Amino acid sequence: MLSSLYQLTSAAALGIATLSSIGAIQTNTLALDLGPGSTAPVRPFPLDQVRLGKGLLQEKRDRIKAFLRSYDERKFLVLFNNQAGRPNPSGVTPPGGWEDSGLLSGHWTGHFMTALSQAYADQGEQIFKTKLDWIITELAACQDKITARIDGKAGIGDASWTPTFPGYLGALPEDTVLRLGPPRWAVYGSNLETNTWAPWYIQHKIIRGLLDAYYNTNNSQALRIVTKMADWAFLALTIGDKKHPQYTGNLTRDDLNYMWDLYIGGEYGGANEVFPEIYQLTGNPHHLQIAKAFDNRESLFGSAVNNTDILVVTKDRIPGRRRPARLHANQHVPQFIGYLRVFEHGGEQEYFTAAKNFYDWVVPHRYFATGGVGGAYPGSDTNYELFQNRDNVARAMAGSGAETCTAYNMLKLARNLFLHEHNATYMDNYERGLFNQIAGSRADTSNTRDPQLTYFQSLTPGIPRDFGNTGTCCGGTGMESHTKYQETVYLRSADGSTLWVNLYIPSTLSWADKGFIIKQETEFPRGDSVKFTITGQGSLDIKLRVPAWVRKGFKVAINGQTQTGLVAQPGTYLTLNRAWQIGDVVEVNMPFSIRIERALDRPDTQAILWGPLVLQVVGKTTTANDGFLGISLYQYLKRNGDYSAVAIKRTGTSAAGDPTFQIANSTLAVRPYYIGDSQSVSSYFRRIEPTVVFGTIDTEVPNRKRNEGLPKYDVPVSGVPSPGTDGLTFLDIVWDQAPFEMHESFVKAVTSAADIFVEAGVYSIAERNRIVSKAGQAEQELESKQLL
Repeated sequence: MLSSLYQLTSAAALGIATLSSIGAIQTNTLALDLGPGSTAPVRPFPLDQVRLGKGLLQEKRDRIKAFLRSYDERKFLVLFNNQAGRPNPSGVTPPGGWEDSGLLSGHWTGHFMTALSQAYADQGEQIFKTKLDWIITELAACQDKITARIDGKAGIGDASWTPTFPGYLGALPEDTVLRLGPPRWAVYGSNLETNTWAPWYIQHKIIRGLLDAYYNTNNSQALRIVTKMADWAFLALTIGDKKHPQYTGNLTRDDLNYMWDLYIGGEYGGANEVFPEIYQLTGNPHHLQIAKAFDNRESLFGSAVNNTDILVVTKDRIPGRRRPARLHANQHVPQFIGYLRVFEHGGEQEYFTAAKNFYDWVVPHRYFATGGVGGAYPGSDTNYELFQNRDNVARAMAGSGAETCTAYNMLKLARNLFLHEHNATYMDNYERGLFNQIAGSRADTSNTRDPQLTYFQSLTPGIPRDFGNTGTCCGGTGMESHTKYQETVYLRSADGSTLWVNLYIPSTLSWADKGFIIKQETEFPRGDSVKFTITGQGSLDIKLRVPAWVRKGFKVAINGQTQTGLVAQPGTYLTLNRAWQIGDVVEVNMPFSIRIERALDRPDTQAILWGPLVLQVVGKTTTANDGFLGISLYQYLKRNGDYSAVAIKRTGTSAAGDPTFQIANSTLAVRPYYIGDSQSVSSYFRRIEPTVVFGTIDTEVPNRKRNEGLPKYDVPVSGVPSPGTDGLTFLDIVWDQAPFEMHESFVKAVTSAADIFVEAGVYSIAERNRIVSKAGQAEQELESKQLL
């Protein structure tokens, strides 16, 4: 099985590492987990040990696999061959997009290799390995050709340069990387001779693709290439641009800080994640050392360690010498994934602390209901790839935003944090991002002319999604996302005593080391019941995630017997501890329900969710309500507070198997975010509840807001006071206490809220009395058949 590549005996696994030019080889471990989280207390399964079953994610995956099958892999070698002085087949052109010989060329090759290796691990289909092996063989030849010129025998055309250090591999000259540092300090731009564009980002993508090829397909040639690339990287980031006439000596910590704070040019993706992994394979301390060279210590690293949120600052308080007032989201999220990898192989606690604190700055303080991050706001620039200011959700939606790449990396960060700190909140957020922004990033079409993936996923109401993205960052990460859906469904404790079930996705786990096969059957997220069939014998703790969104119970039955002694607390894990027998069946039922989520900074800006899914309202909007759809819902609620009873009712199932909904007394259709087509949709709406109503009983008293000091922005938004005078309305406060078992308890809640509003000067005594009186008259109006 392919999984044997993840757990290798030390002599066989690491013998190939002698190709590293410097350093000792690890030989002191009997079995070695490789890749992300390989030293964590909770660890992933190899991709080939988990196979997807029929369902939504398999459908999305198969569309990307069709693209991978049909795409001509020779396109990826054109620019590499040019730099190596090797011929190209007639008529074959580069992929295009950013893969057009411009300054970001080469990155998509890495993404494509990762996607191919993951597609192969998924079902073992030879076509993906054949394509991958060919690319790697050709890249190895390019690397050798470039290194062979180090004695000064340059080629012609694009190859008319000589390398400074051995081992370089790229679709651009080595100089495009070296010029980022001293003495030239190249900046982001399009001039091929003087500018640069995220050169270490490109290196990261190529190395990541090769490492994944090694992990997922045992391609030893890929490991040989990355070992040479790592040795080259060490020289490039310690000795530096030694051939330049103004060279002044080795790079210093100060030089590195100055490089990484540069907007876009200093973007290095997750370069610091791959070198600790290479260090694990080679034992060469230089490879761990070079990972630490990427520490962004000018402004961000120390602030993250100290938990001082500086993702957005005012222009007069910019820390460091080069960073902008607003940091680029996807430039910086991957850095913290890398810090976790340094922590895993170096042990320094500050790296873990920085990653954890950074994550907490983003979630929930800059987090949309879809799992997306990033957008512009009044008074800032209009670059939608940048972080919004802290606690700004409602006013960061205009225009494009929520770059898909950022969601991809936030999922990686949440997953890796969970491996060390097993907080179910990380997995709740992972599930949200996966089933909404990631699943929604792929068009529901068989078109294979391009990957049919999103770049931005705009939160602007009434805007359709755009698909395509050949050669872009999001086109690259998207190919990866849709070929690794199985990676986080199950995790295991390092000692093998515990299985973590994190996601409800039809799948089969083959855990050879424990002798267990676990088959999960479910229609999730189109359905809310799950069946696990266990083949195997022996003691094993199975931890089932109880999603935080559960409102109507989480019921577990084993072999038909309901487990009454278990406490299923939403937002935690429920442990099943027993000696399992062949054929044991675990059934889980977690009924979905409609709930409303409010923006942190403006509570009347809201999203509708059904279980883990954001439900989008279909249709265009007008200029009313700041461009948002205005929707009233409280008039439809009964004492149980269940929106799905009348207010937002399920109407059926589409031809594709997706649930359909409609908002009461309207023509507004509502559907899951993951549906990928070109219809105009709104993820957020504006709640319009003008008067206090109880069913059809209208008190004619305005439904006023209580001042809660919202918004509380750390950085100003033009035209919006902070702290402001926004807050929850009277009806918000009452209905947040639902369900009400008896009408008396409802009236008591209304009375208490009304008294508070009187004390705060929001309502008069007369208004309070009218509200309480009408609430008492509403018993029949609010009666619900099912209270809980």
